Order: sequence, then C-alpha cells, then structure tokens
Amino acid sequence: MEKKSSKQLYNKLLFTYTAVIFCIVSVLMLYFWNSMKNRYLENSLEHLQMMHEEAVQYMETCRDAADYLHEELYKSDMELKDLIHYLTDDPETYQKYRLDAYSQYYLLAYNGIEDFCATAFEAYPALKRIAFASYSKGDLTAIDRGKKTYHTEDGEPVMERIRSGNLADPGEFSFLKEIRDGVTMQSLGAMVLTFDAAEFERICDYYQKPELLVYNESKTVIYDSCGDCPLEEIDAAREAGMLENQLKSYAMSAGTGNCWFIGYLEKAKAASVPFHITLMIVGVGLLALLAGELLVRYYLQRVSARLNRILDGMTRVMGGDLTVRLAARKNGDELEVIAQHFNEMCEKLDLHIQKSYLAEIEQKNAEMAALQSQINPHFLYNTLEAIRMKAICNGDQEVGKMLYSMAVTFRSQLKEADVITMAQELHYCKKYLELFEYRYPKQFQSSVDCPLEYMNVPIIKFVLQPIIENYFIHGIRMRDQDNYIRIMVRKAGDDFEIVVEDNGRGMTDEEIREKNRQLAENKTDQRKSIGIANVNRRVKAVYGNQYGLRMEAAKTGGLRVILRFQPGEGEQDEKSDDC
Repeated sequence: MEKKSSKQLYNKLLFTYTAVIFCIVSVLMLYFWNSMKNRYLENSLEHLQMMHEEAVQYMETCRDAADYLHEELYKSDMELKDLIHYLTDDPETYQKYRLDAYSQYYLLAYNGIEDFCATAFEAYPALKRIAFASYSKGDLTAIDRGKKTYHTEDGEPVMERIRSGNLADPGEFSFLKEIRDGVTMQSLGAMVLTFDAAEFERICDYYQKPELLVYNESKTVIYDSCGDCPLEEIDAAREAGMLENQLKSYAMSAGTGNCWFIGYLEKAKAASVPFHITLMIVGVGLLALLAGELLVRYYLQRVSARLNRILDGMTRVMGGDLTVRLAARKNGDELEVIAQHFNEMCEKLDLHIQKSYLAEIEQKNAEMAALQSQINPHFLYNTLEAIRMKAICNGDQEVGKMLYSMAVTFRSQLKEADVITMAQELHYCKKYLELFEYRYPKQFQSSVDCPLEYMNVPIIKFVLQPIIENYFIHGIRMRDQDNYIRIMVRKAGDDFEIVVEDNGRGMTDEEIREKNRQLAENKTDQRKSIGIANVNRRVKAVYGNQYGLRMEAAKTGGLRVILRFQPGEGEQDEKSDDC
C-alpha cells in the first residue's frame, strides 16, 4: 500500500505563506521608505527656510552694525571733525589741523579716523573694510582689517560706483553712509562699510542641501553656493513669480535693503533618502522576511508532522490495527478535533467488531447448546413430571416442589427467548433459590427487592443464576445458620444495576482488585468463577464494554456483586408473571 504524505500540502502552504509574508514585508518597507522620504522632505524644507532666514538675518545684522557705527561717528565730535577735514582739506591742511587740534586740547592721544576704524574692526569681526569717499576731491581712501590703507585719486570711477551702489567686490557686500557737515548739513562724502560674505558659505555648509544666491541691485553676485546660476534668468523669474518653475526646485526669496536673497532646494534632492537609511530599511525588511520564513517553516513542519501521524494512524487502521490511538488535547485546534474523532471512531469500530464477533460466537454456542439440549425434550419434561406426580401421590410434597422448581428452570433455559423481562429473570431466580432452600434447609435466607416500575425492563436471561450459584459454591458458611443473600434492582442515571449482596466468606481486597481487573479486561479464569466471567462477557457483548460486572466488599463482611446494564431499543419487552 502506498504511503500518503502531507508534503504536497506543506509545499502549497509554504509557497502561500511565503508570498503573503513577502507582500506584507514589501508593503511595510515601501511604507517606511515613503515615511522617511516625507520626513526628509519636511526637514529639508524646514532647513531651507532656516537657512534663508539666517542669511537674511546676517545681512540685517551687518546693516544694523553699519547704522550703529554711523551713529557712533556723529557722537564723537573729535572723530567726526577729523573725518570732515580729511574729506575736504588737502593733505597738508589736514595734517596742520591734526597738529593744531592735538596742541589746543592738550591731549595725550588724538582720536581720528584711524582710531574709529580700529575700534570698529575690533567690535565687528565680519567687518572687512571701511572706505571714505570725498565728493569735493573725488578720491577714495580704504582701510582694511589689517590696518592697511589704500588711496585712489581717480575720482570719476569712484563716484560712478558710489552712484550705482556697487562698492563691493564679489564675496563681500557694503553699506554706504552719507557724511554731512553737522552745521550746514552739506553732504561732504560717504563712508562705505564692507562686510565679508563668507558667513553665507558657513550657513550653507551647515544646512548642506539647500542652495543660496545673494545679489544686489546692480546684479552683482555677492554669494552663490551653486556657482553657476544664471542670474539674469533667475532675477526675471523672481519678478514674474515663476522662480520655482525656473529652478525646478522649492524656492523662497526675500529682499533687504539693496540685496536679494534666493534660497532654493532641488525637488529630487529635497526628498532623497540617504543611502544608509535605505540600506537599513532593506536590511530590516530582509531580516523580517527571513524571520517570518523560519517561523512559517517551523509551524508548517509541526503541522505536517501532525498530519503525517494522522495519516500513519489511518494506514494502520486500514491494515486492521484498531488499537491505534492519536495524542489529542481537549479544546485544541481542528487537527486535535480530527484526532479525537479518529480515536472515537477506532474505539467504536473496535467495540462494534467485538460485539458482532462475540454475539456471533454466543449465537453459535446457544445454537449448539439448544441442539444438544433438544434431544427429545418432551421425554425429559414428561419424565420429571411423572417423578413429581409419583412423589405427590406418595405424600412427599417437598420432593414434588423441588421437581417443579427444577422443571421450571430447565424449561425456561430451553424455551424462553434470549431477552426477557426483569420480572421473568427474578421469577427464575426465585425458583433457583428454592432448590437451594431444599438443599440447605434453615441455613440461609434470601430476599428480592425490585420496584414495580422496573418489572418490565428487558434484560438478557440467566444473568443472576451464575452469580447465585457462585455464592453457594464459594461464599456460604456451611457451619452457620445466619447466612443470607439479597437481590436488589435500582436505577443508576440512565442505566440499571442489579446488586447481589451476601454475608458469606467474601474475598480479600487484593483478590477483589484482581477480579475486577479481569472483569474490566473481559478475561476468563478457567480455574474458578467461570460462571461470573461468562455473565460479564455476555453483558459486555450485548450492552457494551462500559457495562458488565464488578465486585466490592460488603459492609457485613461478605461480597457485593453489581451487574450494570442499559436496555436497548431492540431488546424484547415481554409480559411476565408476577415476581
């Protein structure tokens, strides 16, 4: 016979579960990747705004510094007069003024434009250069942070740059402050404060992704983090409100003073997830997939092993082994339920086969016994009746009664059906007891207790006679005259019990346990108590293995035999004589 296996089902379930886990893990990986993408986009846009605000703030801080220095210049009378004379006087006249002022005020130190610039450079590290332009002389003097002085007398280019506002080179920006005479308010020149644009580079390096473009009204680029932005196109797009379309980026612009700030971030770059984050998501997804695959394999291997055990059990049953029992837990899953039903099926099938087999043997034995006992039965009845009548004619009423009881018992064994009523069984039992009363006169007493509603209960015949016979063979105390045997019929749930109790010699606890074990296992000890074993075997064959005989010690010191049965629907319910 080919052995069936659950391998095909295992492969199908493994493929299905693997596909489901792969889909779930893929969806989760995509979800987390999109979440990270959105998160990085939000962070990038936030960084863009912060970078733009910091750049504008730096420009405004420098403008505030320029305004403050301009105000401080007017607060210092000596430094302001020195600057006015520097812007209006020729060099000789300016030097004479400085000497006269120094001697007039008896000062230990003279504060001029050099001291003003030194103080300004010390207070503002971003200040790169201070230049003074003279409108009357048309020249420009610049002092840088290294206290180097640059002087140019080419007036027209200087004035042109002042008029255009383009006083700074790329990489720097400047603010122009008019210098006026405090009395006449005449404009004498200008102070140009130039600041370093390197701070913009630091800001861009800090935020990394966003780009920054700073330029002034003269279209001079102050700072360009990208380095190749088409300024004219960007400025035109800004004025038209199409800056994002021009740059294909997220963009924002703002103007302060004569400068414009444009911060932008490429859309693809804004939402880009770093490679190590993508690698981490993929790695976690693969680990989850591997863990899920291992768990599925472990679970399916257990299920497959349980299925194989069920299949092996079915194969053994098909081979005729009905003793197979599968391990099954209560309140388990469907496979546990299948195993429980399989065990119940094997038990019921085994019981059915045993009942059918034993019933067939009983039938054959009964037929054989009937054939043997039916050898001229009328001759036997007539002979017993003739002997009984002869005894009565001779005045021996006791022998006549004994022969009558024996004839009734003998006739019931041969003629009655296999299933009779409780009343009939108890009637035959009484007749059997009468025979022993004649044999053991005044040595025992007997009683039968059966409620009237149980009289018509069907039962197989002659189940009490072997039990009573066993008492008179093994249990009665021949030297005593207080022996008794009592027969009681009672209901036990849906079943009936017939209790035979005596006060005879009884049995030890060990003997009772051994006898009950033999009765439960339906075994027959051929050396003793054959009748008890036969009754037990007949009851189990008809009513089932859960029924039969059991023994227990009586309180009076004797033995109590309990016969348990349950009448079936197919048993015969015949009308009987009174008990």
